[in-house]
Amino acid sequence: MQPTPPILEITDLVLAPFGRQTTYGADHLKIARGDVIAIEADAALDSRQLLRVLATLDRPEKGRFRFDGSDVDLDDYRRCLAVKRRIGYVAPDCAMVSNRTVRENLLLTRFYHENDLSIDLDETMALLCKDAGLSDDLNRRPSELNDSVLMKTIAIREMGKRPLLMLIDRPENFIQITPDDAIFNHLKNMVQSKTAVVFFSNNEKMSDLGRRQLTLHNGTIRIMDSQ
Repeated sequence: MQPTPPILEITDLVLAPFGRQTTYGADHLKIARGDVIAIEADAALDSRQLLRVLATLDRPEKGRFRFDGSDVDLDDYRRCLAVKRRIGYVAPDCAMVSNRTVRENLLLTRFYHENDLSIDLDETMALLCKDAGLSDDLNRRPSELNDSVLMKTIAIREMGKRPLLMLIDRPENFIQITPDDAIFNHLKNMVQSKTAVVFFSNNEKMSDLGRRQLTLHNGTIRIMDSQ
């Protein structure tokens, strides 16, 4: 039996943070199934940029990508769509389509890939919306939501993709890191199902979930087991 390939593998990575002269590099960056990785960075914005690179939203200065065992050509946007569909990304720079309802925004990926506008939220997503207190917001436009509710909605949208890799920037800004929070519980369920999770957080309870640590320090990117 051949070993299971990493979810994401980048070789010869060079990350050049915006507006800064420093760069970070890694010969081989590998994220495996079931990894729960907490980021520590010299600057918080560097962690955001790394998350965007991992999500294939930004191109690094240099690097060769493989996702779930296949090469990824970052210059071919259409072929990258299948990869982007399997990556969840939740951060303050995320957005929703302003002239669609929350319900429609949650379904856009399925509308596109299933070519069916008549579908509705599946049982898991509908329950998650209910438990997160969003049921009354489903027919509103994104502009009618406050920032916290909007970020919760984006988190549910990305979780609804059933991603192989989940990337989250400062979840404490929109969810409670407690067993009573529906989104936090769903995230833990994803971890138990071997979804890889990479996150940046200033909340100690969240950081304690990290089984491994990814550091951006003194020009080097490293992943190591948490102590």
